[in-house]
Amino acid sequence: MKKSPSAAASASPVVVTKDRQFVTALARGLEILTCFTAATPELSGSEIAKRTGLAQPTVWRLCHTMLKMGMLVTVAGDKLRPGLPALRLGHSAIAGLGLLDLARPHLQDIASRFGAACGLATRDKLNMVFVERREGQNQLLLNLRVGSTVPIATSAFGWAYLAGVPATTRTQIIREIQRHDPGVWASAKPAFNRALAEYRETGLILNAAVFHKAYNTLAVPIVLADGSVPYCLNCGSAVSTLSEKVLRKEVAPRLLELAGLLQDFLNARP
Repeated sequence: MKKSPSAAASASPVVVTKDRQFVTALARGLEILTCFTAATPELSGSEIAKRTGLAQPTVWRLCHTMLKMGMLVTVAGDKLRPGLPALRLGHSAIAGLGLLDLARPHLQDIASRFGAACGLATRDKLNMVFVERREGQNQLLLNLRVGSTVPIATSAFGWAYLAGVPATTRTQIIREIQRHDPGVWASAKPAFNRALAEYRETGLILNAAVFHKAYNTLAVPIVLADGSVPYCLNCGSAVSTLSEKVLRKEVAPRLLELAGLLQDFLNARP
């Protein structure tokens, strides 16, 4: 049976800004939509209030509006889930990426060869969200899929993102993580610092049994010419089936080659 991590980070509060062009009500509505994930496809109003930090009357007003627009629909009991208009937005975003068709066969080849799971993810606040995931034949893979999120603080995806962005951006994100969950970062920090030192020599991030005690994952950021990191790649599996040595010696060259291919593709786009 496939195993999954115990919990993912909840949605962070709506950003407070003095920007006069910023529409707070719209931001709060979008924040509600981001609460729904592959792991939590249905939520109650009280659960949404807890995840967003918004007052429950505010949540109900926003949800009422989105229900009227079809962005949310009701399910059994007092639960809500995204409606078809919201789902179309997600499918449209993924379909428009373009690079997925390029990445998919390479991800599948690596996953099949090593009995692993390989994915492509992008940042969403203090999480990384899968936009593609391919699996090999292995019953010990984590139960993650397109749309699943993993926390930046403890995942190989998140560490790769932190390693790839400029130092000032990295510091800012780490401060946000510390404010949101200081205990988690305090525990992960020593292992991240070791991984970051290795990244500076190899261009790769190894997360060995930190995100999940029985799982090893290798990740690499896709760093564009302007210094941005739109995506990260990873390959991981259970410790018993994919050792750190195999990741470093055999998987690493393939991930780096694929990262270079996707990097060139993205840099060439207008």
